[in-house]
Amino acid sequence: MSYDTHRTYAYHHQGKKLRLYHIVRSSGRVVDAQGRVGGGVLDSVQYPDETISTANGDADDGLRIEYTAIVKPFVQQDPETTSYLSLTEVTSPTELTHVNLNRMLSLAIVDFVRASIAEREGNIQAKEYYMREFHSKIADNESNKNKVYIAHAIDTFAVK
Repeated sequence: MSYDTHRTYAYHHQGKKLRLYHIVRSSGRVVDAQGRVGGGVLDSVQYPDETISTANGDADDGLRIEYTAIVKPFVQQDPETTSYLSLTEVTSPTELTHVNLNRMLSLAIVDFVRASIAEREGNIQAKEYYMREFHSKIADNESNKNKVYIAHAIDTFAVK
């Protein structure tokens, strides 16, 4: 299994293209008479060859890329009350369409738009207020994903 892939590979995402690079680390200096390498380490990137393998040569060699794509960004129905399969996608959004996000992220988008409008008008205090609200709603949404389980021992009763 691969580990520390952030040290071995880098990527660049632009539009629908994902470019993968292999990070090559090499010494900037030659080996001296005692076998020591002096100086710093030079990093460069190159395109990986077709056989991306793990360090230990497992049978499951390769690189797995995990991502999430929103297929239907704007929908006709409310995504909170309608199942995902029955949502109908809208190509050009209007005032009656919904953003395909949950309620908390939809409210966060509203705060972000309000902050952008306040910044355009030159009202920095309102912009800062709405950006704080935006970040707090994003944090609330992320904290709702975390499940915390607390376990403790049962007290002993009537022990003599």
